[in-house]
Amino acid sequence: MSVTLEIAYTRRVLLPYLWLSLAIVWLWLPPQAATRGLWSRFGVSAVWLALAIAHAYATGIVSVVGVVAIAVFGLLCYACSRETSRPLNILLTLAAIIFSLALMAHVVPGFSNTLIVRDAVLTPGAVPYTLYMNFDKGQIGVFLLAFAPPLIASRPDWMLMLKTAVPGALALIVVLMACALLIGQVRLEPKWPGFLPVWLWSNLFFTCAAEEALFRGVIQRQLQGRVPAGVSSRSIGGLIGAAIIFGAAHYAGGLWSVVLATIAGLGYGWVFWRTNRIEASIFTHFLVNTAHILGFTYPALT
Repeated sequence: MSVTLEIAYTRRVLLPYLWLSLAIVWLWLPPQAATRGLWSRFGVSAVWLALAIAHAYATGIVSVVGVVAIAVFGLLCYACSRETSRPLNILLTLAAIIFSLALMAHVVPGFSNTLIVRDAVLTPGAVPYTLYMNFDKGQIGVFLLAFAPPLIASRPDWMLMLKTAVPGALALIVVLMACALLIGQVRLEPKWPGFLPVWLWSNLFFTCAAEEALFRGVIQRQLQGRVPAGVSSRSIGGLIGAAIIFGAAHYAGGLWSVVLATIAGLGYGWVFWRTNRIEASIFTHFLVNTAHILGFTYPALT
């Protein structure tokens, strides 16, 4: 196994990502644990975010242009959360989706994300893998989750969500990996990469939280509308539509990557639809990705 670790970064360079992660985590803290006087959990998250941006600016991760982009994106997400006319809401939502996709594709100027691993071949025959800590993509999770419908704030609600999400995640892992094995995209290859702790951190906060906040929290929710969890043509159409868009967003990996990502998107969309909880799809997405890197060829066979 040949793994090339990029050693140019230091713990100090990773600190802005820690502050950004705390800004996301703080959104879930119960009000009684996160409130002191006038502080709300959103206010404290804003402090962590401000610290992350300031530290990122000081270390060259984000420039003035990037800071402006973050501010514009935040204002746009806030505007989407306000009560407006339907045409204006549609326009703002489309703008937020396009801005999110641009951040996800790293085409918004002003960001210099931190390289962690360069061209790592984790197992023989695997596609070389490169890992960045993505400060730009992390903004999607912060703002879309902050201005989304309420997050889970109680232990009973967490347990209720997990009762659906855990079986759904396990079933999806079986189906998705079976499909990947069948078409020759992966082999069964258990491993424990040396950079796994950083990968887990990055994947949870800057991949799963961001992608689910966009594709399920915004796109699927908008396509399905305000409908109950029961079966309807709109609920099914919204689930499938969001999954197709999610799959298309993985076009860089080739046709099979699009197909497998679409199947995964159907699974993430199903647990989100059944629970109406963004936490369920984030949890499922993270378990699937973790099973992939630990048990199979990663990211795929050449």
